[in-house]
Order: sequence, then C-alpha cells, then structure tokens
Amino acid sequence: MHSMDELGTEAGLTRAERTARRRRMLRRRRRTVTIIVAALVLLLGGGAVAVTVTGGAISDVLGRDTDYEGEGKEDVVVEVAPGSSLTQIANQLVEEDVIRSSRPFIKEAERREASFQARSYALRTQMSAAAAVEAMLNPDTVPQVQVPEGMQLKDISARMVESGMDLEAVDAALEDRTPADYGLEVEAPSLEGYLFPATYDVRPGSTAEDVVQEMVDRTAAEIEELGLAEDEANEILTLASLVEVEAPGDPEVRRKVARVLLNRIGPDSATDGLIQSDATVAYIHGAREDLTTTEEERGSDSPYNTYRHKGLPPGPINSPGRDTVEAVQDPAEGDWQYFVAVDPDTGETKFATSYEDHLKNVEEYREWLRSHGESTDAADSAAETGGADG
Repeated sequence: MHSMDELGTEAGLTRAERTARRRRMLRRRRRTVTIIVAALVLLLGGGAVAVTVTGGAISDVLGRDTDYEGEGKEDVVVEVAPGSSLTQIANQLVEEDVIRSSRPFIKEAERREASFQARSYALRTQMSAAAAVEAMLNPDTVPQVQVPEGMQLKDISARMVESGMDLEAVDAALEDRTPADYGLEVEAPSLEGYLFPATYDVRPGSTAEDVVQEMVDRTAAEIEELGLAEDEANEILTLASLVEVEAPGDPEVRRKVARVLLNRIGPDSATDGLIQSDATVAYIHGAREDLTTTEEERGSDSPYNTYRHKGLPPGPINSPGRDTVEAVQDPAEGDWQYFVAVDPDTGETKFATSYEDHLKNVEEYREWLRSHGESTDAADSAAETGGADG
C-alpha cells in the first residue's frame, strides 16, 4: 500500500512517471531488505538463515506468501525473455510490482501446470498471484503489425493503421522521415527499407513513433550484426531490396541475381551501367500482376527509374529480409548480364552472358506461358527491353 504522502507526491504525474517512481521505491525497499537480512545474519552469529528475497517489501523476507488481492490496478506490459524460468518470471513480476511476492505465483503456476511463452503480456500492477497466472495463460490479444520481407513503406503504413493506430499519427511518424530521425545515422532518402521485417506488438500506450522506433532499432541491430559500415548500409540494403523482388526464394539464385545487377553497374556492363529493372519502375508507378512495365512508364524521370539512371536507385524499394542481405554481401562469381525465370512454378531461373543466349532463355519462358494458357506479354517485354529481370 502507498502512504498518503506518496499518493500526494504522485498527483499530476503521468502513468509512466508514476510507474517509474514506484519502481525506484521498490528498489530502495529492496536495499533496505538486504541491510535487514545482513543484520539478521550477524545477530544469529552467522548461522544459516533461510531467507529468500524475492520482492520489494520487508514482508517478502519475513513472510514470502504475502499476496495482493484482486485483479490489479494500473496497466503494465511485461516482456518475458526467451529461456526465462518460472522463478525468473515470478521475480520479474515482483520487480514490476505486478505481484507482491514470488512464492504464491510459483505455487499457482505449478498447480495449473502453466507454461509461459516468451512474449509481451498486458497485465496490471498489484494483481493477486492467481489473477496474474490467469492473465498470462489467457492473455488479452495485443494488436500486432506484421512486416513480411519485401513489404513497402506504404503497405507498412496501412498495416499500422489496421492495427488501430491513428492515420495522422502514422503519417507523421513515417512521411518525410529518415533513419537518422530515429537514431540510425545512414544516408538514406526515406524510411523505405529501414523498417525491419518482423512482427511487432502494439503495446498499450504505444505511439506510432514508438512502433517505428522499434522497427528502425531492429534494422540498426541487424546492420551491426551483419558487420555493415554505415557508409555502405544504404547501398547494400538498396541492392538487397531489388534482389528481394527479382529473386524470391532460393538463396543461390539470389546470389546470382545479385551478381547480375552488380555486373550491370560494373566496368564490363553490357547495358551502359543501367540495371534496367522493372521492379524499380513498378516502385514508381505500382506493380501489375505480371510485373511488366510499359514504354511510357520506363521513360519516367524519377531517380528510381533504372532504365534511365545508371547505377542503383537512391534507396531501397522495400524492406529486404536478412537472408537476402546476406546473399548480396556474398554474391556468386560469374559474368552474367541477364536472367529470366523460365518456370515460375518451380522458380527455375536461367542466366546468360550475352543477349543472344538471353533470348533463348526468354523463348523457354514464352513456351511455359503458352503451355499454361497465359499471355506471352511478360516474355515479349523481357526480350524487348533486355532488362535484368527479363
């Protein structure tokens, strides 16, 4: 329980400030408990003292079965880490002032043969042990934002809104913002490609900026873990985002596609330094089901148009997955300049060093389209443009 002085001091504070203040009080009480335990040991002449300190109040030391009553008070989210034992979870809940002491929670969990997953739990402060176990066994559904590999910023924005976030708040968190606005110091034109593909819980009280911050933080952690220098991160992620569209699936195919794109912007380019990727044109205008583009669309002045502008586009065109980034970091060895998926069902992709050989592969793709009763427009476009993805 809190004294009148404590409650008066908390008046006017936000929920987060009240929670932080109570945690500080819990830590101070724990230090007091430690002093008392040490004194008891000295008074008893150093004999064995069967005391387990699991909580933030003296009663936890002298009576480990103390418990709160009821369903709790203020909302709090507790993040259970992978590999946490039942005792560790109980101690964490005491630390967060969800339960008063660990033993009743452990007893209740063992009685119910409970097993808790590593995840976020929406709980309340000062719950009874039984109520806490029940809440963790039957957790409230927490809204989530799922970001699969290859998803674009506009679609991530839509999913954030679908999770219950305010549209204006989402727009403010994403539009005209760069990774640097969220602490990731890389040169990039926007947040495109820097919202790491994963599933994110929208915790109670979280803002759109909080969720975006978590996404960018995950990207920053991946960049560090993969050993990417900040001055090369944008280039690597941009290349990976193209490969993510051009070669979903087989890691070896991705490594070869990465090599084709690098060859096209390298000194021995057969396309005068132009990547000629329909994926980048589709990023500008929107993608068709067959991923083809028109001559008019390929004439766009956008810096993302790799039919008109040499080299890589200024930034990623989607959020590439880690496997794709790793493939780009270790591209296959070869002098290919062209590739085409000759069997979309199996993903079989053929590579060529000359345009003549490429046309033979395109003809194989055309035959596949005919045999499946589909239009050969995609193959015709691939032959006409000689694009990297055709």
